[in-house]
Amino acid sequence: MTIDHEELRAGAYYWARRTGADEAEVVQVSDIFGRDRDYWTIAVMGSDQHHSLSEFAFLIRLIRP
Repeated sequence: MTIDHEELRAGAYYWARRTGADEAEVVQVSDIFGRDRDYWTIAVMGSDQHHSLSEFAFLIRLIRP
């Protein structure tokens, strides 16, 4: 079961899996390029690269304690 892209929140962190990968990783939905959903990207922790939302399946939203 995955989270639909329409349910994602800018600035939130998620466990996500890249398409074709076996392992999940922590990512952040970034609005650095614009607040409109069309400009959102995915920032992978430990990297300065941004990726397309379509490259990931989102598994669980991480909630701050």
